Amino acid sequence: FIRRRRRRRTTTTTTTTTASTSSSFSTSSTTSAKTESYSFFGLAQAEFPENWDQPNNKIKYTDSPLDLFIMGWFMRKISMALDVPFDASNISYDAFITLCFLQMKGRDPDGQRQITMDILTSLMPPGGEKVFQKLFPLNKFSLELNAKICQIVFAWMVGPMTVETTTENDLNENIASKVQITKCRWLQESGCTGMCVNMCKTTTQDFFTNTFNMPLTIKPNFEDKSCAFYFGQTPPPIDQDEALLFGCNQSCSTALNVGEENVPCHKLRKHESLL
Repeated sequence: FIRRRRRRRTTTTTTTTTASTSSSFSTSSTTSAKTESYSFFGLAQAEFPENWDQPNNKIKYTDSPLDLFIMGWFMRKISMALDVPFDASNISYDAFITLCFLQMKGRDPDGQRQITMDILTSLMPPGGEKVFQKLFPLNKFSLELNAKICQIVFAWMVGPMTVETTTENDLNENIASKVQITKCRWLQESGCTGMCVNMCKTTTQDFFTNTFNMPLTIKPNFEDKSCAFYFGQTPPPIDQDEALLFGCNQSCSTALNVGEENVPCHKLRKHESLL
């Protein structure tokens, strides 16, 4: 699933704020410094340094008040699921990542996934999945609308995204159903392969595919920390997913066997993730 090439985008030298479904750029090269407005109403900002596509070069984020509100709401949900105190006075992305590592502690991959699945389920009202299935049958309109929603609603967590056209879907049609994450903020800040695969990729795929009947395949790129969501594409069975072969990232505080060939992240192997 590792995708080594992404479509290059032409940008301008000034920063423009656009509507919530689009982004603004400030340079003429994808590896040059730039500032991009994103998320709800373009109120959040991401500052890209020179050569930002290099793994160790970090993007600096300025969260909007609305993003911080949603972040805090989500942190409260995680705290409740873990049965730990929630500190409302410390709403920050660093605090969010700390909670995510706490979610992993003492749990194997299935346990980590179950916590995330429970949180996602708790976000719906009773019978919400049936309403979703009725409103969004598997067709071009539903896939494109969900891609647009994803671009805005989850930007606080992963950073700027674009919606692209692709034929990689179960309908085999040319549809704007691919959401390309420029450089995943969650992966950048945690550096954790296991967190990405267990708590985001496989759980979110399962939730959309089996709860909403909306096939979704997520393909992270651990080389440049980009990622792509393919709405409408059925994911492989979890035990056949190549993501389970990814190794630890050197920037992860809990990494083991970094750089060793054919050694998956220890948090992807059941019972070896107990910290």
